[in-house]
Amino acid sequence: MDECSQNIFEPGKVINGQWVILELIGKGGMGEVYRAHQLNLKRDVALKVISSQWLQALLEDEEEMETAMQRFKREVQAMARVRHPNVLQIFDYGSAVIQKDATACPVEFICMEYVAGNTLRHTMSEEGFYPEQELVISWLQDYFLPVLKGVQAIHDLDIVHRDLKPENIMLDGRTPKIADFGLARSNRLKQVTGSMEIKGTAHYMSPEHFFDFKRADQRADIYSLGKILFEALDGKMNKKIPTFKSVGLKNPGSPFLRKLDHIIRDATA
Repeated sequence: MDECSQNIFEPGKVINGQWVILELIGKGGMGEVYRAHQLNLKRDVALKVISSQWLQALLEDEEEMETAMQRFKREVQAMARVRHPNVLQIFDYGSAVIQKDATACPVEFICMEYVAGNTLRHTMSEEGFYPEQELVISWLQDYFLPVLKGVQAIHDLDIVHRDLKPENIMLDGRTPKIADFGLARSNRLKQVTGSMEIKGTAHYMSPEHFFDFKRADQRADIYSLGKILFEALDGKMNKKIPTFKSVGLKNPGSPFLRKLDHIIRDATA
């Protein structure tokens, strides 16, 4: 096993004299996420370590790793410009060389806002809110409309999320915050995410997104939002809902629900 492939940061280790690692809090296709304490500002942050496999997938044809890294850093800088209460804030980008079992491991990481709460998934019923219109309205006002505002802030800077799903929307108390946006840039990334993330994400991915990441523009995010809205109303998606299929409510019984059904069908068309 590659010594640099997992558990790269050990609890108690100080990274670049700035961050004390507290604990590993998550793993995904991009790499690992750690809770850390930023010494100078005395606050907890999240450090997302970018896996070497993911970085290799950033390479375009005939492109050198250094060129790919510069491009990736520019994308992170663009994402850090997003300032919105419903978008997880990116603070910094860093590099380090970590000694692990006599192996020197070069590491790239992103420092971002730490949110200790649950995700949007925890606000959604397994059976769905439909046809209880009051529950639908409450969920829309408390959670979905703020998410739409966050996505709009991202799109206003010409950034595409490319992986919107309930698990990528964190909850800071009752405030939803969009995380992990704009990072799936290369069309070759599906070779990496295919074995790591696609299984839980495919229901929310538009066809052009799945088959060619470069074609995933803002419309791909709208498709994902339509699927999230449908799931909140109809219940958790499973094998009965074919991937890439347009969805809609069955027999919406009021003008309000018919309007939502129209929105869902348009978004996922």
